[in-house]
Amino acid sequence: MRKINIFAVITIVILTLVMVFPHEMVSPGELYQAHNELQNDCLACHKPFAGTPNESCISCHKINEIDKKSTVQFHQKMQNQSCISCHSDHKGLNIKLALNKFEHQLLNEKDRNSCVSCHAQPKNDLHNQVSNSCVSCHTTNNWKTISNFNHDLINVKSRNNCVACHQSPKDNLHTNSSNNCLSCHSLTKWKPSTFNHDKYFILDKDHNTNCATCHQTTDFKTYTCYGCHEHTQSNIRNEHLEEGISNFTNCTKCHKSANENDIQMDGKEALNYITKDSNKKERENDDD
Repeated sequence: MRKINIFAVITIVILTLVMVFPHEMVSPGELYQAHNELQNDCLACHKPFAGTPNESCISCHKINEIDKKSTVQFHQKMQNQSCISCHSDHKGLNIKLALNKFEHQLLNEKDRNSCVSCHAQPKNDLHNQVSNSCVSCHTTNNWKTISNFNHDLINVKSRNNCVACHQSPKDNLHTNSSNNCLSCHSLTKWKPSTFNHDKYFILDKDHNTNCATCHQTTDFKTYTCYGCHEHTQSNIRNEHLEEGISNFTNCTKCHKSANENDIQMDGKEALNYITKDSNKKERENDDD
């Protein structure tokens, strides 16, 4: 019984001290400057055993008045949310210290997915071409972190003109190429490039050279084979006509590598070549 009395006395003393000196006993820190007059009046905002209800804030801060002073008009949409979800206090005199990180989940789904209802859309070249569906690229957790940019949001003309948004690389390969990035790269993944030179011509040990040796313009779709060894336009013409081959302007159509035996032809020209070659071998055998 005596222990209970001692506990009761201690409890009464503590409660009395809290009531008389609330700021010194329980306050976690200073209020910001505009609330300075409430420094020792805890019950102006707090209700015993009820925390800080919205009514305490709204009694001074009218929602309509808040939105008039704010650059972003959204408090009207958050009347059912707790004020202390975003605003706090007891963190010092600077009002900015009393603002918590804004959680977009507090907004209703319609406003949460309509960023431009609160934020101004950037006015750069890229954003002028895309829709207002910001969540297609950005998240509400970190605006600058782009989760997955969908190039289909851009109009077709700009979508196929990568340098409208991206800087062209300045290395030797890209400086000698055209701006047709899509011939090597895809819109879903920039690296690695999708271009496979072997599909057109195998760059073996005999053709380990600079791109400009064969591609002498900035358009890599055009090439020439006349820049090396015995390849001259007149020699090529005479040699192919002798073999009954009239289509010799597109070298890689038949020649896929430096291997002379790796010749791919079709149709009449292939037949002419085979017949010509067979006749040649027959004459050689007759001579023997």
